[in-house]
Amino acid sequence: MKVQYFGKPSRRLFGVLDAPPHGARAGLVFCPPFGEEMITTYARLARWSKQLAASGIAVLRFHPFGTGESGGSFADFNVEGAVQDTVTALSYLRDLVGTKPIGLFGLRFGGFLAAQTAIGGRADFLLLWSPIVKLPQYFRELLRIRLMAEAVHLRTEQVTYTTQDMVDDFEAGRTVDVLGYEFSPTLYHQMTKGFSWPEAPNPRNVLLLSRSSERFSAASFPQEWAKCEAFTMSAVTDPPFWENFSSVFPQRFADSSQSWFDQTLALKR
Repeated sequence: MKVQYFGKPSRRLFGVLDAPPHGARAGLVFCPPFGEEMITTYARLARWSKQLAASGIAVLRFHPFGTGESGGSFADFNVEGAVQDTVTALSYLRDLVGTKPIGLFGLRFGGFLAAQTAIGGRADFLLLWSPIVKLPQYFRELLRIRLMAEAVHLRTEQVTYTTQDMVDDFEAGRTVDVLGYEFSPTLYHQMTKGFSWPEAPNPRNVLLLSRSSERFSAASFPQEWAKCEAFTMSAVTDPPFWENFSSVFPQRFADSSQSWFDQTLALKR
């Protein structure tokens, strides 16, 4: 394991590289989930990264600018910047693995980030775990969670600061504290109006894993995704491990992904 900073001096990114002991057969950039989910999943994704490295896949885990150990504050974080940071991470890892296949992995918001970054053929494959497909709906859920947390904390059924109040603040150019994270007006606009799920899978090799209760189907995606023969969807029975700090490892997610690496991408050891 190698810990390093990379990227431009004005936009330093923190990364952890888990490299195979005897050379890489592929590379994989981990796109982290958003906010608190990045923290709750950190140890378990680090464990899986090491497992992948042992199987010959070089893994780069990184923090987008404004998050974790990277430069900036959370008020600097936005979708467009996170996509740029992922492109930087891809380029950094590609320099290390050379001509070997390189892909993007994303969990929840990280899945949306991976799909956005892959536009234009920047990656050879995509691995998505329960990705956020509808970003505006996800953002509204985050605001509602803030209200629920406030109601519980204040032990009241009514809150004085409503979702509309938050939207008004964003529209007025003010940041809003959401569960301890400073959401900027730029983040608000990009999550609610600026980005949508890509119209076509790019690259063609895509694995999407989700829990059965999430009810992902071909209808959840633009038509070009459903047409793609190399777009594989599968349901697993692991719990929503991103919701808590439990040590329970998402074994079925990991096993299904490893099988796909070996069979579909022919990444033989």
